[in-house]
Amino acid sequence: MTGEQNFSQTYYDKADEETAFRDYAPFRYGKVDRDPAYRARINAIRENLDPILVDIVDGGIEAAVMEAEAAVERTARSTIIREQHDYRASLNTLDCLSISRVSWAATADPIRMKFPLEKIRPGDVFIYNDVYESAGTIGHLPDYCVVTPIFFDQLLIGFGQIFGHVSDVGGRMAGSWPNTSRSIFEEGTMCPPVKLLEEGVLNEGLYDIILRNSRFPDDLRGDIDAFVGANEIIRRRIVELCESFGRDMVEGAFFEIIERCAEVVREKGLPFFPEGEFIGEDFIENDGLTLDEPVKMKITMRKYPEKMVLDFEGTAGQAKGPINWALDGRHYSKWLGAFFKAQIPGIIINEGVTDAFRCRIPKRSILSSEFPAPVVSRMTCMLRMISAYTVALAKAFDGEVVADMQNIQIYGLYGEDFEGKLFLMREIFGAGSGARPYADGTDAVDLVPYSKNLPAEFIEQRFPVTVERVGLAIDSGGPGKYRGGLGYVKELRTLVDGHYTTVTERTAFACIGIKGGRWGAPGGSTKNPGAPEEENVFYSRDAIPVKANDLIRLVTPGGGGWGDPLERDIEAVRMDVVRQLVSQSSAEREYGVVMDVETFEVDMGATDQLRREIAERRGPTKLIDRGPYAETLIKKGLLEVSDPELECTSCASDETLEHYWKDLYKYTTKPDG
Repeated sequence: MTGEQNFSQTYYDKADEETAFRDYAPFRYGKVDRDPAYRARINAIRENLDPILVDIVDGGIEAAVMEAEAAVERTARSTIIREQHDYRASLNTLDCLSISRVSWAATADPIRMKFPLEKIRPGDVFIYNDVYESAGTIGHLPDYCVVTPIFFDQLLIGFGQIFGHVSDVGGRMAGSWPNTSRSIFEEGTMCPPVKLLEEGVLNEGLYDIILRNSRFPDDLRGDIDAFVGANEIIRRRIVELCESFGRDMVEGAFFEIIERCAEVVREKGLPFFPEGEFIGEDFIENDGLTLDEPVKMKITMRKYPEKMVLDFEGTAGQAKGPINWALDGRHYSKWLGAFFKAQIPGIIINEGVTDAFRCRIPKRSILSSEFPAPVVSRMTCMLRMISAYTVALAKAFDGEVVADMQNIQIYGLYGEDFEGKLFLMREIFGAGSGARPYADGTDAVDLVPYSKNLPAEFIEQRFPVTVERVGLAIDSGGPGKYRGGLGYVKELRTLVDGHYTTVTERTAFACIGIKGGRWGAPGGSTKNPGAPEEENVFYSRDAIPVKANDLIRLVTPGGGGWGDPLERDIEAVRMDVVRQLVSQSSAEREYGVVMDVETFEVDMGATDQLRREIAERRGPTKLIDRGPYAETLIKKGLLEVSDPELECTSCASDETLEHYWKDLYKYTTKPDG
């Protein structure tokens, strides 16, 4: 069996687990009753399971999840669900263990914790979004979860679940995302785990309350109905498997699939990692309230022969602003455990990863906040956790890792349309991914799987907005032997008065370059660029006023570079300039490549000379390049990191954030224009 049983070993030679982690939050918030007779029965079944049958069940589960997600995409109402795929389907065991491949926040723990088994019946459907009554499965209130119990022969064998980010659940701001909230009460309506349907009968009064508290009730109802219907697909497909192979065989296969993940991680994933202790840090730009104070994320990666622990001691305490994340170590382990897919292509990351890989979270930190702390911008923790982990991995593998990236940026424009109706146009943007030790990063990709930008035709048909430009942000990818991916540039003209809001990171801090690679350019937005009333906007911001005919330029960050830029293939640099991905000035400054401004012909003699001069002037490359903003703060003693090189090769002592940020916006024009 998996879960709590296999991790009873001590984490340190000098102390047992209870002593070593007495000041840490519980690894699993949700403790559900486990019947010894049930476990004994499952173990007996697993003794004689045919591996081919397990493969068939595994494939059937994944097919069911994919079918359910396709159904949501076709039947949901809101753009963030239907067009941008911000939702997930999953299957859990009776004990609320993840069987299917799924992102971190999808288990039925809050249902099992609140409802005794005898009160969970066929035809029931549960719903909730309450962060602090979700047993660590929900990050913020816009994520509504629908859970459907799965019965066969009147016996409960598991749960189908879908959660997704809906348009609006009330609260202070349209879209339910106030960047300056001080408590969760400002962020929307909280729905604890309750029955939306009881034995097939809809609770109309409950539904009325949920919908009444949304600014866009039609969208919300369409999304929730889509979740309910898609869960029914999962339920039917699992019942069909039971009809074909027998309930015992299918249920036994559930746990065998989980154990397979654990075994593969132990036998094929962990051996890739060197034993020892490696520290990585990164910084959230601010908590939304105090804009000049970065918030620290710190990971100490401890690799042992048969397990790996990520210790978050040193991470900032619970914040006053809404950047907190209230999950548990179990879900963080599945979130970062997904990176094992890089070493083990094709692996299904499920609950089994937690048998060998665990995150330990200090109490009352930004990763273990307590009610009623605000949480709506918990995405910042999600992304900076990856960046800190990237730094630790770079130290462990001498830089042979993918460089840093920031691939979720959210912008929203809202107001009243020409008919006086409230509208909200919100889009999840991608950004440049980090360069790899063997190839450039990918341009303009989104961390949300299968997400895509909203087409201009879609936007202009539904909202009082015109799309004037969509492209790539020149020079945004971090220079390197392999270049970081480029971010987006998108320009929108609003046709009515209203407001726009930004949910962003990496508008001051840069995506980190690795092993000589340089930092990727930060993003941000500009209102009326080039006009006398031009206004640069950085950080996450609420309710920036706009007038009809105002132009909003949105730019997303570029990924970090990998390797010494002076080692980049000269022809690759030339083609980047020809394709307007890199400016000629950057080609000279960063890559040492000199070419004719008209013909793009490279002067090989001048290039060779310039590369030697740059290398001599610059000195040795760095394993980790955090960019000028971070390194300026480090130099001033305002930030502390454990990087092997702390000299500020990128920073200038008199540089301010505003001047730095404005200078970066030169890359939104044509090359050398």
